[in-house]
Amino acid sequence: MLSNSKLEKLEVAVGKCFAKAHLNKEDIDIILTATDDEFYHNMNLLMDQVRSVKLWCQIECQRMWGQSYMTGCPEDRTINTSPYSKYAYRGYRT
Repeated sequence: MLSNSKLEKLEVAVGKCFAKAHLNKEDIDIILTATDDEFYHNMNLLMDQVRSVKLWCQIECQRMWGQSYMTGCPEDRTINTSPYSKYAYRGYRT
């Protein structure tokens, strides 16, 4: 069961995904750590809606990673990895 503050943060992050707005790192972490049951039962989302939220999150991860790769110094390029690499065990592609 989610606490009220985490549920509110998750709702804001999902709202940003549906609005196709830019996500920050906190929003991405909240979406990636949430389980499918939390999306289905706490937020009453359908399977297609959860999929579109996760796809937008992946697009934003790639945008942030590519942007930091292009504008950062060479030392930052080795440090900045895709946020999805932490969750590869859950089936996310890096």
